[in-house]
Amino acid sequence: MGNPGGLFHLRDGAVIAVDSPGAPGAETLLMRSGRISEEDWNAAMRAMARSGSTQSVLGTIGSAELRILVMAVTQDGTFATAAGVIEQYDIDAPVDVLLSIPGGVGLDILLRETARRLDAIACLSFPVSPFRERVKPARGTNPQGLTTGQLEILANATGRRTARDIAFAIGRGVYPVTTEISRMLDDGLLEISTESFRFSHWGVTSLRSRAEIAQSETRKETY
Repeated sequence: MGNPGGLFHLRDGAVIAVDSPGAPGAETLLMRSGRISEEDWNAAMRAMARSGSTQSVLGTIGSAELRILVMAVTQDGTFATAAGVIEQYDIDAPVDVLLSIPGGVGLDILLRETARRLDAIACLSFPVSPFRERVKPARGTNPQGLTTGQLEILANATGRRTARDIAFAIGRGVYPVTTEISRMLDDGLLEISTESFRFSHWGVTSLRSRAEIAQSETRKETY
């Protein structure tokens, strides 16, 4: 529990799925990208609930591709949870998970990857939190030569959206979107919005402090 918080599903000590309101799930990624319709998704989930199998889950999406997608969503949800504020936790009875990683992923592997992602963003020249800074296109930004992903971010950077909001809008993971936004800020393609309005993540801090902590630890080891 926290801001945004997350729900970790474990089986035999391994994480088989992670759900967090801070990161898009498989449903959002597939529907926002146009891979499937809402009707097809709901039909697939009903069929899966009846059969208990993910085989031929969504027609054109094979089981191997689906496993990769679920792994990506699990890593992204863990990153989103760790990038926010964790206040407390609760252990509850297991619930059925329709889309999960067969065999799960080890906690040590998941934590190492999450730490790597947090540090990778914190060490950028202009790191942002997925939930705090709102961004908008910088004045005079020229769209020529930009990648498709950068153009999507520019089109959805309204000045009222965070990296998390934009990730949901375009159907991409919150980690890659946060990384891209940080780089676009450094390149002068985006700027932080100064509009004044209420939002739900006042307590979320910048990721830059992770880089400062890492540098401090390195200096201690050197001495």
